[in-house]
Amino acid sequence: MARGERRRRGAPVDGARAAEGAARGGPARRESRGGVARGTVAAAVLVIVVLPLALTLSGSWLLAWHRARRAVTLHSAPPALPPNSSSPAMAPDLFWGTYRPHVYFGMKTRSAQPLLTGLMWAQHGTAPKLRHTCEQGDGVGPYGWEFHDGLSFGRQHILDGALRLTTEFVKRPGGQHGGDWSWRVTVESQASATMSSGPPTQDFPC
Repeated sequence: MARGERRRRGAPVDGARAAEGAARGGPARRESRGGVARGTVAAAVLVIVVLPLALTLSGSWLLAWHRARRAVTLHSAPPALPPNSSSPAMAPDLFWGTYRPHVYFGMKTRSAQPLLTGLMWAQHGTAPKLRHTCEQGDGVGPYGWEFHDGLSFGRQHILDGALRLTTEFVKRPGGQHGGDWSWRVTVESQASATMSSGPPTQDFPC
C-alpha cells in the first residue's frame, strides 16, 4: 500500500513538470511568439507605406493652400491703373495691337472678350504642316520684328524653309473702337524671286 501511495503521489509531479515545460517554452508559447513577430512586421510595413503617403498628401495640400492664399491676397496699395483703363474711350491708341503671345502673328483688342485675328499657312507637299503657334522644333526661323513702335505700325520677317513671309500692320486713330487698322502678308520663295510679277501679297483691312 505504501508503494502504491508513492506512485499516486508521483503522478502530480509529472503533471507539474509538463506545466513547467509549457511555461518555459512549449509549442503554444512558440506559436504565440511567432504570431507576435508577424504582427510586428506587418505593423512596421504598414507604417513605412502609409507614413510617406500621408506626408506627401499633406505637403501637396499645404502647397496648394499656400498658392491659393497668395493668389487671392490683394496688395494694400491702390490700383496702378484706373478702372476701364484699357477701353477704347480711355486709351484708343492702345485698344488694338499685336498682343497675342505664342503665335507668329496676331492682333487682338484689350478687352474682356477680345476679337482675335491671326495668321496660318502651310506649304504644299507630302506632309504639309499648318503653321500658327510658335513651336520649338517646327523648323521655322529665324523670325522677329524688324521694327515696331508699339502703337501704330510694325514689320516682321518669318523664314519657313524656302518661304520668306513678311507681315506688316498699320493703324490710324478715329471712331469709337480704337481706330482702323490693316495688315499685309507678303510671301516670297526662291522661284518667285526670279519672276517679274513679284511675290504674292494679301491685305487684310479692318
